[in-house]
Amino acid sequence: MRKPLMILAIVSCLIMSVVGGLLPVLQGWIFFVLALYLLATEFESGRAWVKGARRRWPSLSRGIVRARDHRWAPKRLQEFDDLTDPAK
Repeated sequence: MRKPLMILAIVSCLIMSVVGGLLPVLQGWIFFVLALYLLATEFESGRAWVKGARRRWPSLSRGIVRARDHRWAPKRLQEFDDLTDPAK
């Protein structure tokens, strides 16, 4: 039951990120980051997809590393970086 709910949560976050891109009131990037986190932590194929994206777009990888090192970053961001680090 957990996997279908996670898929629903990921799809919902992606839809909200698109809506947030169209509406100035809603910040869409927050939902996109949440969708990436759920995808990478719950599914092996999602982890491989995020690793591939980090290899293809080094600026994404640098942004994740900068966010991880920020003093307000949540502790789970370290786990996300470890799971999706293309060098590992």
